[in-house]
Amino acid sequence: MKAHNLNVNHPTVPKHLVEETNYKNVPSQYLERKIPKGRGMIKWAPFATMPQQYADIKRQIETQDYFYMPALSDEQIIEINVKLHHYSCMPSSCTIIYHNDYQLHEIDCVIEKIDEFNQEVQVRTCYDHEKLLLNFKFIVEIL
Repeated sequence: MKAHNLNVNHPTVPKHLVEETNYKNVPSQYLERKIPKGRGMIKWAPFATMPQQYADIKRQIETQDYFYMPALSDEQIIEINVKLHHYSCMPSSCTIIYHNDYQLHEIDCVIEKIDEFNQEVQVRTCYDHEKLLLNFKFIVEIL
């Protein structure tokens, strides 16, 4: 086994030093002068002191709960339109499930107005009588 920093190209290196594995036993004139520096001393940092990594893991945990907008078939869209017109003509309470901010929301409401030009539905919630505007394309189901 050869020493990793022994200059074997040196013209006068004795044979017994070529096989030496401990560089401390080799005189300095036979050692290589250009030894790579390496990484140096790097301080160990615990997880909580790396804010970028902590923020990235927090973002990944939040995205696990995302619920993406389901793809609706033509039949489901027609059924939603029929129910919208039914509940707007005969005002009664209905439950609308809609998609907003990567979540599905469910509200009990009364449909007050359908704005076909802007593709919005104006509803009034049953419990606190709050008015909301829901976009057609975010409505998933009407019960």
